Amino acid sequence: MSAWLDALRAECARTSQTAVAERIGMSATVICQVLGGKYPGRLSSVQKRVEGALMAQTVICPVLGTLPRHECLDHQQRKFAATNAQRVALWRACRSGCPHSEIGRTS
Repeated sequence: MSAWLDALRAECARTSQTAVAERIGMSATVICQVLGGKYPGRLSSVQKRVEGALMAQTVICPVLGTLPRHECLDHQQRKFAATNAQRVALWRACRSGCPHSEIGRTS
């Protein structure tokens, strides 16, 4: 069994699937499907969110420095905002070869 899945199960047992879903930024349905072995999506996305939110894994962002892995994924999903210099810098960094970027990847 993988460590991230064990961490997910343990946190769901300690709190609830809904609370864990909110914490990692996914739906309770996704959590239920993952725990039941029936999730049709990319498990790697769930894994990265669990590792960041529940296992304290971090990444080095070229714009923000060290941050939890799941927060990195949240920044990647934000829309472009030309009125915010930090969002512009993040948008560019996430699309110009950052090793942590999931944008354009299929696995």
